[in-house]
Amino acid sequence: MRWKIIVVNAGILVVVGLLAYMLLFTSLRDLLANPGERKRDVERGLGTARSELALDAFRVERWLSQAAEAESVNSLFATGLRGARAEAATREANRLRDAAGERPELANAFPTLVLFVDERGVALGRNASNLMRGEKIGAVYPSLMDALRGGKPLSAVWHSRERQEQLLATMVPILEGGRTLGAVVVGTALSDERLTRVSELTSGQILALAQVGDAGLEPLAISNTSNAMATAALTRGPVLAAAKSAISSGRFAPAELGEAELLAGAVPLLGYGGGNLVLLGASPSASTNPAGLLTPLFGVVALGLLLVVVGGFLLGNYISEPISELEDGLLTIINGQSGLRFQIEHDELGGLVFRINSLLNALMGVPEDNTDDQGRPSHGPRAQDFQDALSVDESAVAEKTDPGVSVRLAAESADTYYERLFREYIAARKELGDPTDHITADSFRERIRENEREMAEKHGRPVRFEVQLRNRSIILNAIPLGTSEAGGEALGG
Repeated sequence: MRWKIIVVNAGILVVVGLLAYMLLFTSLRDLLANPGERKRDVERGLGTARSELALDAFRVERWLSQAAEAESVNSLFATGLRGARAEAATREANRLRDAAGERPELANAFPTLVLFVDERGVALGRNASNLMRGEKIGAVYPSLMDALRGGKPLSAVWHSRERQEQLLATMVPILEGGRTLGAVVVGTALSDERLTRVSELTSGQILALAQVGDAGLEPLAISNTSNAMATAALTRGPVLAAAKSAISSGRFAPAELGEAELLAGAVPLLGYGGGNLVLLGASPSASTNPAGLLTPLFGVVALGLLLVVVGGFLLGNYISEPISELEDGLLTIINGQSGLRFQIEHDELGGLVFRINSLLNALMGVPEDNTDDQGRPSHGPRAQDFQDALSVDESAVAEKTDPGVSVRLAAESADTYYERLFREYIAARKELGDPTDHITADSFRERIRENEREMAEKHGRPVRFEVQLRNRSIILNAIPLGTSEAGGEALGG
């Protein structure tokens, strides 16, 4: 029994597992084997990352343009002495940096540098330091001079090995009456952590921001990754070719990496000016082999088979053990032990065991046992169940009886008489230690009335009874009543 259960359920599980494996394998193989779809994934990932960076630049430009209109910003350029102007610029730079910390939209682009420059691109003062005062920042970063000459906000990548600076800078000119007084510059960190945050907010791909030069690609920042192969692939020749193609066309360009388990691409950077900056993306194939992705499925099937075996044994034992006991018992009865009956309690086979016992009793001529576990009858109490215990002493009917007893019994109402007699009878049985649970007041009254009729017919006089204990036996002493009218009342009550 148990092995049939195990084999059937295990077969179903194996078939379902193999079918699921084949369907998933086919779907994943088609997906992973489609390079066009994977290239589109890289393109979409780079597009969303580029938009996120451009959106950061727009948020900083909008906030800084509003902040530059403050009276305190314009007034520092009106200060005559250069030293006083520098101190005022530092104070105002500190104020703007503190104000930026209160703007939730700048949480991902918090400024590390706030700098004021004059109309020639010379630094007046920066936040939290006296450094950079008097430096010709415009000569180092031409984009600053472009913003001063154009009179419009501008964002650019500031990268200088000599100065050890690498920033995403936003410049807003300070104008008065159509004349450019100077500019305020806000720089946010361009780091691996910044690109990692952008990657987490967008596609999760490996990102790199690089500068295309005559010597090749110069990565400025790469998102944190433990995939050394992907990091190295971003500086290979195919990626450089894709970067140049993206700059010339202004669109996404895929990188053909040959047999590498990696797809890469490049898009020109938007929102930060400069024609030689690209955003690179790489999407490693976590597993180009669909079988590797589906290996856990075999573990699940193996666990299912183990559970099928355990469940099969438990279920088989639950069913086969009582059947085996029935088989052995019937064989014992056939061999001559006809008094054997089955005592098996089972949710499913209990009814069958009862019918087998009933059939054996019928075949062997054994009356059915109608008592419960305590030996009490399973049917309702009846008068004949205790008729032997109601022994009647009718000697008092023939002999002279105390008239007072007869008068007292005759004067008692029928209900009171039967209730009192029942209580005395039950008390006497309990005194003797006899069971009383099967005797009810109605069945007792029925039996007493039957005895009264029999005595009245026999002696021609109505009688009532008294309960007496004699030699540890209960005796109903029959007492004749004085008149037939009294007897009729007693019998009719």
